[in-house]
Amino acid sequence: MSTTLEPEGTHAGLPAYRFDNRLGGPVLSHHERWDEMAGTHGGFRSTVARGFWVVTDGPAVQQALQDWRTFSSTSVTVLEPDPKFLWIPEMLDPPTHSVWRRLLGRFFSPGAVAAREPEVRQVAGEMIDELRTRDSAEVLDEFARRFPTLIFMRLMGLPEEDLETFLAWTHELLHLSHREDPDGARQLTAMAEVSAYFEEQIALRRKAPRDDLLSTAMAWTIDGEPIDDRDMLAFCVLMFQAGFDTVPISVGWALYHFASHPEQRAEIVADPSLIATGVEEILRVYSPVVPARKATRDVEIGGCPVKAGEMVMLPIVVANRDPERYDHPLEVDLHRKATNHIAFGSGPHRCLGSHLARLELNVAVEEWHRRIPDYRIADGQELWQHGNMYGIKSLRLEW
Repeated sequence: MSTTLEPEGTHAGLPAYRFDNRLGGPVLSHHERWDEMAGTHGGFRSTVARGFWVVTDGPAVQQALQDWRTFSSTSVTVLEPDPKFLWIPEMLDPPTHSVWRRLLGRFFSPGAVAAREPEVRQVAGEMIDELRTRDSAEVLDEFARRFPTLIFMRLMGLPEEDLETFLAWTHELLHLSHREDPDGARQLTAMAEVSAYFEEQIALRRKAPRDDLLSTAMAWTIDGEPIDDRDMLAFCVLMFQAGFDTVPISVGWALYHFASHPEQRAEIVADPSLIATGVEEILRVYSPVVPARKATRDVEIGGCPVKAGEMVMLPIVVANRDPERYDHPLEVDLHRKATNHIAFGSGPHRCLGSHLARLELNVAVEEWHRRIPDYRIADGQELWQHGNMYGIKSLRLEW
């Protein structure tokens, strides 16, 4: 994928490009393209599908994420302004969204997350111990994806023997290229299987509740009414997508970064107290998430004349790599004093699981370097990253 886009013309006075964020590309090509676009203008029009606006001004991206009244989460996919699906609570706006967050808060609060640290550290350590007896591994499939997924399955109360099935579904739903799934049939099949799985889990807990998040959530009430099975399924599908992809992607970027920056790897091995800042910097520099919102009124943002009902793409990466906000914004700085990034979003929809994600990322980097301090990227690989969510497709390390 070339980082350069050729305009197809103009739309309302702004350049129009056939920009399709679903397409994969060489490692870092998406981030480099956003750097280029952000340095050129504050926004543009994509002509893909029905068309949508793309904001490339960092402060404007954060402003839109905070202004939920103007930029609604009733649709969070630029290609589907009127979705036939619902993810709870992501696709809810306040005040209903606020009720869900308050109910979920006790599972994802700093205290609740801290109490899980021994378990998280044990899981990470055991997985890495299995790998270090060898001299190489495909670390995304064998660690980065397995570790946080297993933690999340335990939180939800899902059978651990289903881990491989969940990993396969995550791939089908989130990482297929257009070439691999041109008509979306594989993705639809996986979504149907995920839905059927959670329908079964919900039915099981209606009969016999357990000590887990899913059972607890089924006993909640919203506006005095119990949560019905339809909304509970929408909640489960969101938790599946939110919990099984973003942290694995970031663990992958951390391993890629320290493998390709041996001088920084030596620093964190010698002084593990630098890992916390390193994790924040990796979240900032390699930000993988590209949210979208639906305009509720006519508004101009980033120079884009958005009409009510139109979709707006809000790439977090342009805010987190903004040279007006950070010195040397493209560099991971283990000694940076201010790491006030928005990798977890901003505003009322800021990632509810950010405390758990931070714990998992810090533990993954700490335990990996405690056990495998010296490693490198294996030769002969074509390093490629997915579109949509910017995660590395495959990464083999040697030690």
